[in-house]
Amino acid sequence: MNFKALVVVLSLSFCLTANNCCVSSDANAISKELKTMEKDIPLPYHEALEKKMKQLADKNLPKTFSKYEAFIDSALLQRNMPLELKYLPYALSGMKADYRVGDRCGYWALPTLVGMHYGLSIDGKQDERLSVKIATLAALDYLNDLHKKYNDWWYSILAFANSPTSLSHALIHYGAEPELWDFYEQHLMPNTNVIADFIACVYLGNEGRLKSGTNTATSSETKVAEPVEALTEQNIEDPSTSSGTPVKQHIIKKGETLSGIAVKHHVTVEELMEWNHLESDKILEGNTLIIKQK
Repeated sequence: MNFKALVVVLSLSFCLTANNCCVSSDANAISKELKTMEKDIPLPYHEALEKKMKQLADKNLPKTFSKYEAFIDSALLQRNMPLELKYLPYALSGMKADYRVGDRCGYWALPTLVGMHYGLSIDGKQDERLSVKIATLAALDYLNDLHKKYNDWWYSILAFANSPTSLSHALIHYGAEPELWDFYEQHLMPNTNVIADFIACVYLGNEGRLKSGTNTATSSETKVAEPVEALTEQNIEDPSTSSGTPVKQHIIKKGETLSGIAVKHHVTVEELMEWNHLESDKILEGNTLIIKQK
């Protein structure tokens, strides 16, 4: 090898080493900062975060976020829930007023059946998932119930973003107790992007690099939700068409059992328990059950 070639090789080697050191240094810095931000919800580092952070860094948060941030904070404090969860709707839907994917809708991306179970009105005239305040209270009650079940905030977030059934299948499929980023790397659930999205939002929010309330655009992303009373048939969909499955409600009468109701509606007890997030087959007179029509 001549002298010039040797110089080129050594230069390339030096550059690669320097770049690797720089990447490693950045990763270590972010990892350490995440550790200092950790409270009730673990924020482990993963290289996928860097790409997500570059996408979100210095972006303007929707006006909706700044307008309702204090309200969401207050609702979280009242339930003794981690304040970091205020970034979850941004991670799920971008806080877009017109967010709708499958049967998930609104700022908190709530599924139709979950919304109805937690008392939201979802029919051909209004959809309360589009009201930030009303949907927030329902979403936090649901998230809190999930935490009571799992006693783990990440399991609760994953079940919220997917479903409790999806989480159960993921845990069974993995065959062991997965680390958080195993869900992401192994694609154990349909929506594991929520892991990177949420951690990136918490990190950038704490760093002050998600600018709040400065976006002057008039796109649907910054549009504040209209009052529920103003919603019309033209700006929402019927839940039976958006979910692809017709839904009806059954008010429990005195003496009825879950097995009897299942037989009456040609469904299984297990399906009723899943659709209504029941821990057991015990039911109370006057309560309402949601039933998917097959």
